[in-house]
Amino acid sequence: MKKIIQSFVSVCLALSAIAASAQTPTEPTKKLSRYEREHGGSGGVFRRDPNIWVYTPEVARDTGMPMEWASDELKGVVAAAFRREPEGAEQDCGWGGNKNACSPVMNCVLELYFDRTVQKLPWREGSPVTDFDSAKGFFSSVKHGQLWAFDAATKTSGRKPRIIFGNTPFTDPETGKDLYWKSAGAPHGTGRLQTMAYDREIHGRYSYLKLDHGCGGHPFSQGQTLQLSLIDKMTLKVEKVLYEIYLPAGWSSRAGEVVKQDREQEHNFYKGVWEGMPKGGKP
Repeated sequence: MKKIIQSFVSVCLALSAIAASAQTPTEPTKKLSRYEREHGGSGGVFRRDPNIWVYTPEVARDTGMPMEWASDELKGVVAAAFRREPEGAEQDCGWGGNKNACSPVMNCVLELYFDRTVQKLPWREGSPVTDFDSAKGFFSSVKHGQLWAFDAATKTSGRKPRIIFGNTPFTDPETGKDLYWKSAGAPHGTGRLQTMAYDREIHGRYSYLKLDHGCGGHPFSQGQTLQLSLIDKMTLKVEKVLYEIYLPAGWSSRAGEVVKQDREQEHNFYKGVWEGMPKGGKP
């Protein structure tokens, strides 16, 4: 009899649960985008995306990227990404006289994506479809397409000394002169962004450009305008602007927070090195 009562109670509880679920419809499971599955951290191990993104709403819809980073204010590109990344695997060591006190060598890079059907860039005639600056840790698969030219006057394969006006994949269609990316509003003679890599046909209708943005200062807290310019080599004045990009203030603010946090980490590292030095070894 006791077992019968227990079974009856179990059946009643099950029926109650079924009735409750029928009265309270469950919400449909949200379908995660590819980006959310790979970088969202919804469960288990995932890879954190180090990039600070901004893109057009159309790109967000087409690629499944988070709509929160989309902006109608973005001009001249369909997407841009800023990040700090290590320059190779080696580190600077020996801080404070301690050979084990090491810090990574960091670069601040800016990646730009263009819709080449409407955002046409003045590429150098005869330049390869894709290329890399091997001095930045990349190696081109195109034999004669390095961004930095070899010195033809020497018998060695050493590269030219790093000078302000290195080779560039962009030229003025009218004059054939080299063009360089520059941050508008930067002090005279500064603000140049060196090309690190490019791919004119990276995917579908898109082309790709990677620039060495530099980590010193953060001069674009109110948004950043980049200009592909013809610059006089003697006076360093901008003679002509052939292309312009605007990266909105919301993106700039997020990128600035990354730089700020990294600087605080660097400050704490050097503070620890200083405090660990013997008093007699401090300058």
